[in-house]
Amino acid sequence: MVKEGDFNGVIVQERKFIEASKKIDYKKGEIRGCINIASILNAMKRNQESLKFLEIAAVKLKKEEDDNELLAYLHYTYGKNYYSLALYERSIKSFNIALEFAEKIKNRKEREKRIYSIYDWKRSSFEFLGMMDSVYSTEHKCMRSPMPMLYITIAERHYKDHNIDSAEYYVNKANDLLFTKQIPLEGKANVLRAFGRLNIEKRNYGKALEYLLSSLKITQKAKLRSRDLESYKLIAEAYKGLNNLDKENEYLSKYSKLNDSLQKETKAVVNTVIEKMLTEQEENEKRTHRNLYYIIFTIIFISAIVIYLIYKRYKTRQKLKDAVIDQKVLESEELKRKLDNRYEELIHLAIHSDPSFINRFKELYPEFYDNLTSKYQNLTLNDLKLCAFIKLNFSNKEIAEYDHISVRTVESKKYRLRKKLNLSGDIDFNKWVMEH
Repeated sequence: MVKEGDFNGVIVQERKFIEASKKIDYKKGEIRGCINIASILNAMKRNQESLKFLEIAAVKLKKEEDDNELLAYLHYTYGKNYYSLALYERSIKSFNIALEFAEKIKNRKEREKRIYSIYDWKRSSFEFLGMMDSVYSTEHKCMRSPMPMLYITIAERHYKDHNIDSAEYYVNKANDLLFTKQIPLEGKANVLRAFGRLNIEKRNYGKALEYLLSSLKITQKAKLRSRDLESYKLIAEAYKGLNNLDKENEYLSKYSKLNDSLQKETKAVVNTVIEKMLTEQEENEKRTHRNLYYIIFTIIFISAIVIYLIYKRYKTRQKLKDAVIDQKVLESEELKRKLDNRYEELIHLAIHSDPSFINRFKELYPEFYDNLTSKYQNLTLNDLKLCAFIKLNFSNKEIAEYDHISVRTVESKKYRLRKKLNLSGDIDFNKWVMEH
């Protein structure tokens, strides 16, 4: 039925399958039926209903956590829904989760089929986000088992560069797949529409209309409204080329009405999805807070043990006090930094040797930076960078790694910097920087 474009018939059939599965308590059958319906509804641009069936499947799947094939299918279909709603970053996250499960599918044929399908949709998401390096990388993987839309999308890129011959080559490759693979009727509609687009570019407007109207007939029967929308726009463009103003306006009107309707539905569904995302974020924050409490409790517990051991080791109360204070200051400073996104950003810049690191450091530690540069005006940019690394509590090994030098060179640079700062030999250099 999918190949024939009878999507409503498929939904009816899947509902019967779900009911039959319930009678014999076949949970996996119920789950697959729900996901199949969700997939069809997504193709029909009925995302709100699609997401409801996915939620039902997700709840039931919690008891079937070992079924990698169904879990991959579930997250793959979530990804397609988010893609349809233009939530491309969210869709990529779902596709990545789907890939994790797909790679664990034992049946090689099923595993490869699911993986290639996921890559194909990821490729489209990357393209909408303008992440062309990722597009080309994923596209290469898709070439092992291509679908018509892969070649049609490549053809679209060639149109933008006015390479009509190259575009025609890829449209013909998409058409060839109709004869070599089992492609659903929607795939045929996509190829017909691609030929229509090609003939518009070649200014064969009459021939373009033949292809586009044939494509529209298929998608209207299957109720693939997003595909109808694409056809309306191209048909109007073809009539414009034929100077048929009435027909051009007729299809532009159809395009406008359908686009408004789809936009309205999409907005409602996106709001629902965003509310769900916010709820998930709130729950994650609560879990993070709980984990933070456990970490703090653990730190306090370990600190108590450390204090006790230090007390047993050192005889004088003053040394014990200094050691505990130092330990507490470091722990408090470290915890504060870990909770500060700006600190994480600064660490990231340091690790990647980003040129903006020292400017960002100056913004986060203005008092330290100004005191240092005003008192010691002979310090070079490399000296300041070394001080910044020490202030961030990096070890010699970490400084060597991030600055692409040896540990011995780090020690030499510290020695020369001590001289510039006129520090006596009994002063702990790292401690001096941390307290400065």
